[in-house]
Amino acid sequence: MCRNRTRLVSASKVACLFFGLFIGQTTQAQTVSLDTLKTHWGATLGGILTTIAAHELGHFIVAEHEGADAYFDGITIEYRHTDQTNRQNLRLSSAGYQSQWLLSEYAFSQLNQPDLSANKQAWNTGLVLGHIGITVAYLSVLKNHEDGDALGVAQASGLSLDKVLLSLAIPAALDSWRLFGKRTPKWTSWASRGFKAVGISATWAL
Repeated sequence: MCRNRTRLVSASKVACLFFGLFIGQTTQAQTVSLDTLKTHWGATLGGILTTIAAHELGHFIVAEHEGADAYFDGITIEYRHTDQTNRQNLRLSSAGYQSQWLLSEYAFSQLNQPDLSANKQAWNTGLVLGHIGITVAYLSVLKNHEDGDALGVAQASGLSLDKVLLSLAIPAALDSWRLFGKRTPKWTSWASRGFKAVGISATWAL
């Protein structure tokens, strides 16, 4: 009972920290035109690639924290230690998503700035596009990949793969609306952050 209470407190702290980082960022992100993204295609591409790199880096950072030896095997990340607990496997598998979620919220906080230059608009839009693109990939071509993050989360958490994919799809869909929608209601920002905060806090409270 005491251990469960400690984990609940830890989860609550993580959720509060997540919301605290972006508190007050409730206005709609600036809508970036397609012409701006094309004109500043280098910045857009740079943002996308940064999110991809952050996703992979997240795995290495959490692996270091969990005492696992991470390495690239082709385009996938493997871990030399094979005796991780479900808790460790859950954290390792979800690390990439946690990284891109945090980075996407950072990008939205920047896109809320009224005086942001076109180049920075393109860059931060690219950060969000990278997050959405990675999610779409795991919802489609990588859905059943044996080394895929979603399948790893499902196996470690005991949830079905469909439920894991839904937990990834909802914030990505909300973020797409936040990024491209006109007159997007404020609740979309809070809902997206809520899903991300619950996902991250639950992972570290297990």
